[in-house]
Amino acid sequence: MRQNPFNAVMCCGHANGSVTMWTPNITTPVVKMLCHRGAVKALAVDPTGHHLVTAGVDRQVKVWDIRTFKPLHAYFANSPATSLDISQRGILAVSQGRRLQLWRDCLSSKATSPYLTHMCELGGVRNLRFCPYEDVLGVGTAGGVSSLLVPGAGEPNFDSFVANPYQARKERQEQEVVQLLDKLQPDTIMLDPEQIGKVLKEPVEVAQQRRDAEAAANAARSAAQRAKADEKSKMKGRNKPTRRQKKKQMNIIEDKKPIIQAKIQEEERARKEIAQEAKRQRLETVPRALHRLYQ
Repeated sequence: MRQNPFNAVMCCGHANGSVTMWTPNITTPVVKMLCHRGAVKALAVDPTGHHLVTAGVDRQVKVWDIRTFKPLHAYFANSPATSLDISQRGILAVSQGRRLQLWRDCLSSKATSPYLTHMCELGGVRNLRFCPYEDVLGVGTAGGVSSLLVPGAGEPNFDSFVANPYQARKERQEQEVVQLLDKLQPDTIMLDPEQIGKVLKEPVEVAQQRRDAEAAANAARSAAQRAKADEKSKMKGRNKPTRRQKKKQMNIIEDKKPIIQAKIQEEERARKEIAQEAKRQRLETVPRALHRLYQ
């Protein structure tokens, strides 16, 4: 079981050769993929969240594109892989018993040979993980823990607002508080996290209908206010000439507002057309090689 670092979706491998993806707000898997003909032994997801690597008892290591859920290519081994991990720079580590292989540039395209090969003297490899922002691979074996130097595995350029490997204890405590305050609810975990914060654009027909309904409602409200004002009995101080003039002016503004807005839009459209025509005429007078300077 591994977590996708891009969208926080959990990926689980099963004995029937399938891989399922789970989110906290759904009781059933959101994705179910048949990856191998036998049990899935290990899986890993790259930091970008675009590639999934699986290993099964059929002695195959397959690379999948999570965006399309289709296989890209497969690698065949002499024995089933027991553990997988992907570094920040895309180096794939595969363990097969005591043998450890590292493949470079093997996700987007198929590599022909491993980048590094190492035989562990302490026994079979149980688990392995890359150290973030370091060119170090930690390997857990039957006889203990060892570390390997893998050039080009870690990310050399780190963002201190995301993860600062040189932060002090006080900075780490403040970062934990900030991350807890900025943390989204588990219900927001989904396959495409970019959907969070998007606004569903209203269709043009629906927007026009809504504007027409608002205009009709405003016109009805203005007519009702005028009728109510005419029916009111005249009282002392309520029917002064200044007050009557103010009401007339407000009614004139309300009635002329749509006409003024339409006139402004028409003037803006005419101004743009004039500017485009002037630009076209100016481009006709200069050589084609200089057109890019007038963009």
